[in-house]
Amino acid sequence: MILDKLGQGGMGMVLKARHRRMGRVVALKVMSPAAVKSKDAVKRFHREVQTAAKLTHPNIVTAFDADEAKGTHFLVMEYVEGDDLSQLVKKHGPMSVEQAIECIIQAARGLAHAHKEGVIHRDIKPANLLLDKHGVVKILDMGLARLESGLSDAAGVEGAGLTQSGTIMGTVDYMSPEQAEDTRHADARADIYSLGCSLYYLLTGQAVYGGETMMKKLLAHRDAPLPSLADVSGTALAAGFSQGNTDPATPVASAFRSKHSTPSSTR
Repeated sequence: MILDKLGQGGMGMVLKARHRRMGRVVALKVMSPAAVKSKDAVKRFHREVQTAAKLTHPNIVTAFDADEAKGTHFLVMEYVEGDDLSQLVKKHGPMSVEQAIECIIQAARGLAHAHKEGVIHRDIKPANLLLDKHGVVKILDMGLARLESGLSDAAGVEGAGLTQSGTIMGTVDYMSPEQAEDTRHADARADIYSLGCSLYYLLTGQAVYGGETMMKKLLAHRDAPLPSLADVSGTALAAGFSQGNTDPATPVASAFRSKHSTPSSTR
């Protein structure tokens, strides 16, 4: 039973629904009729289903089921009652250092699990990190994820105005230069870089780099010096990470401190 519409994009829509027999509220991701006509879009959707099936972790949105009925492809996912981190910052302003670090550490735990299973997300950003009513952060949207075993990339991108088929996969405000250059070669360190950029947004309410065009933003990620968070966080940021230096989130701090933490021929 459909309860509400949660969102819509070029690939389809996400609905809030209740399973009649189980009585469980779920999120139902449904491909649009237009997207179904594209073989690449269907391949990408099937890849998302296959990727989601590999991942079971408290900090990743769980996939329950997937199927096709009368030409309609759908994915049944855990419904998370809460807001994404981007919306929270827009509503309430930048987070405290403690809250931002807690959110990033939780996301890093989910990413560590995904990377262990050979899955690279490739679109980590605040809008894809959900905070539920219990304070748990869950990674959303494996639609751009790549299995390191080599599933082919489907064309087409959603979000941040990136709709050029077969060009850039991801969101430029949070994308590493390596991923922008060749998304097929992005590895786990590209996700860590994106998580570091997400931390900056949580603490400042702004993207790491501005720019009037997508190209200016991409070049800034490659060439511009890293901005300092000292003015907004002081010593609290370093102290927060030092308390959890054995946590999977530790690479986030080092990745954000140095652009050379991702492999590069462009830096």
